[in-house]
Amino acid sequence: MCWVVNNLSLLVYLSFGFLISVSDVRSRLIRNRHLIAFLVSGLLLHLSIFSFSNLKSCFFVILICSILHLLFGGRIGAGDLKLFWVLSFWTIDFTEWLEGITIVWLLGGLFAIIYLGFHWRNKPTELSIPFAPFIFLGFLPFV
Repeated sequence: MCWVVNNLSLLVYLSFGFLISVSDVRSRLIRNRHLIAFLVSGLLLHLSIFSFSNLKSCFFVILICSILHLLFGGRIGAGDLKLFWVLSFWTIDFTEWLEGITIVWLLGGLFAIIYLGFHWRNKPTELSIPFAPFIFLGFLPFV
């Protein structure tokens, strides 16, 4: 039964990952209704192992996301920050969430450097990189 839940969890994660990433790439927008459905799915799939320490982790994630928003002056999209918070319900341990966010920043930063390398002559006034695909890739090992 456990492998069924694990495979179902992975399938749901990948499905939402694809849906939200495509939306972010196309329109630079992560829809709240997708995040709510992703959150509810995570809660239902992980309800049996959810505890008070998970709620503490979610609080710390909110704090970290708020600090990121303040540090980067709104340069990180609100949808990306909400997605980080929703993923705290998918990663059971706060340490896993921290490892996931570290991988996300490394993947996103590497892509940004490569992207800028190819587009440095265009000198875009407003460079916008969709972050959702990197968020889902970074957290994939912990689902």
